[in-house]
Amino acid sequence: MQCPRCHNTNLQHLYKVNGQYYCRECISFHRVYVKQERFTKKIQYPLIYHHYQLDFELSRQQKKISQKLVENYQQKKNSLVLAVCGSGKTEIVYEVICYALSQGQRVCFCIPRKELVKELYERICQSFSHTVIGVLYGGYQQNLDAQFIICTMHQLYKFENDIGFDLMIADEVDAFPFYQNRVLNEIFTRCCLGNYIKLSATFASEDIQGEELLFMNRRYHGYDLPVPQMILSPSFLQKLILVLLILFMHKKIIVYVPTVAIVYQLVHTLRSIVDIEGVSSHHPHNQKTIQELKEGKIQVIVSTTLLERGMTVEDVQVIVYHGEHVLFDERTLIQIAGRVGRKPDFPTGKVYILTSERTKGITQCIKTIRRLNQMNV
Repeated sequence: MQCPRCHNTNLQHLYKVNGQYYCRECISFHRVYVKQERFTKKIQYPLIYHHYQLDFELSRQQKKISQKLVENYQQKKNSLVLAVCGSGKTEIVYEVICYALSQGQRVCFCIPRKELVKELYERICQSFSHTVIGVLYGGYQQNLDAQFIICTMHQLYKFENDIGFDLMIADEVDAFPFYQNRVLNEIFTRCCLGNYIKLSATFASEDIQGEELLFMNRRYHGYDLPVPQMILSPSFLQKLILVLLILFMHKKIIVYVPTVAIVYQLVHTLRSIVDIEGVSSHHPHNQKTIQELKEGKIQVIVSTTLLERGMTVEDVQVIVYHGEHVLFDERTLIQIAGRVGRKPDFPTGKVYILTSERTKGITQCIKTIRRLNQMNV
């Protein structure tokens, strides 16, 4: 016996009810019976020309990859795009989305976390102003029958026995909870009736499974990636150095910390000297707090790695607090550094890593960013 969704064959995880076996390994995505038939089918949508608009021109590298993605999709090939943070990887898939929609095909753009889905949905709606777009994340859904859907990876299970998707675009595929999650990856595969494009700034060699890899090492505005500056300090001095940096910079700042407890601790300690708020999975008003930082109503956000990806704040600086923590590996630090200098009006900025030791993650992060800045592609 085998689960038709996650391919579990462990009999200890296959339970019987009303004469039928079902899988407990993927029960959180609703019950699937071992002998359950799959009803996924393709539907041809009306052939309507779709288009998009941008308020900037794509770079030469963006245009090249955008066209290659269309060619790969026409040739029924899957693609991986390794694009550095802030290079404009979202915009390079717009052309292939338009092509698929105009062919009457269904498209899904999925991403791991709901905060990123909200921001992505707003951005794409501005560019695809004449296209009906469905959106789905935990606690919210709209236009689920639309030809173009934006959702979290977790919500894909609602489409696996639906009409599926001809083109699936997955961003931040190396991030929690999608990365190395067997069940989520199987659901993604079940929903993909055609071909996929996977995007990330931090692919590793083991992530490539025969797809064509397209590489974009420059930000669309042409400036280098910010190289983090490591500040070696005993743990007990890091809070003092953090305060001095905040007071010295007079800028919008995101302080990344390894635990929720430290978020609460720093916000409580620093509130008397700076306008500061916390962001984590335990905080109920994350979107409001992020918006207040963007608008300059507060100066500092203390955050867990919840905000390591997919978020853009103009002219923001970054400080990593207790960078020696195991949570701050190479991938995480590269993503965190990528929050700085994303906008052409403010293409540079500071990234400081406060740490009690020179870890492998910090060393490799700095080495990788310097190598990317020196490459000519």
